[in-house]
Amino acid sequence: MRKRERIERFGFTLIELLIVVAIIAILAAIAVPNFLEAQTRAKVSRAKADMRSIATGLESYAVDWNRTPLGQTEVQKKGCCGAYNFWNPLPGEVIREAVLSKLTTPVAYMTSVPRDPFKDRGAVNLKNKTGNLGSRVFVYQTVVPCLVNWTAGTPAEAVQAIKLGYVWVVRSVGPLRNENGNIALVLVGGPPSFPAETCWSYDPTNGTVSMGWIMRSNKGEFRVPGS
Repeated sequence: MRKRERIERFGFTLIELLIVVAIIAILAAIAVPNFLEAQTRAKVSRAKADMRSIATGLESYAVDWNRTPLGQTEVQKKGCCGAYNFWNPLPGEVIREAVLSKLTTPVAYMTSVPRDPFKDRGAVNLKNKTGNLGSRVFVYQTVVPCLVNWTAGTPAEAVQAIKLGYVWVVRSVGPLRNENGNIALVLVGGPPSFPAETCWSYDPTNGTVSMGWIMRSNKGEFRVPGS
């Protein structure tokens, strides 16, 4: 009798254990996605705060030099020299580091240039399906008149961006980590020329991990195209 009681008691304990394991699994299924969501939201907040710091550094630089540092495309074109071949530029990752280094040396407008938190595992060109584990700094671009003729024609989006008053832009790849896209098109709200291009700003209402760049310009935090 005692043996049967022990067996029954053991069986009851096993069922209990299975119930506890099932409850833990359910709680984990609920908690893990929420944790990942919170982690992404924290990175978004950090990216915006860091870009605000960079913006302060850029404006401080402009006070001393009457303009912000040369942007990535300007450096690629060697100060907008007409004879420069745009399609044979200096390494992009080297330039990204160099343009923002003006904020730390020789005058320290910032003690260090922050890194894009969404590039901690690299960025991705979704159009070409290639990874990019190079520079992890934010991308800094200038929107200046000499850049509107870097192709055979005049990009309408660049001209429109200038007319809207954009002078410079700093951007993060955002939660989807997509590098591919056209900053001027994002500024004016133009349609992407390829489905995997980023041509709009990040909006968490589309999903915490969704297509879009987190951007800040000389006009402040970028939210609505043309604003």
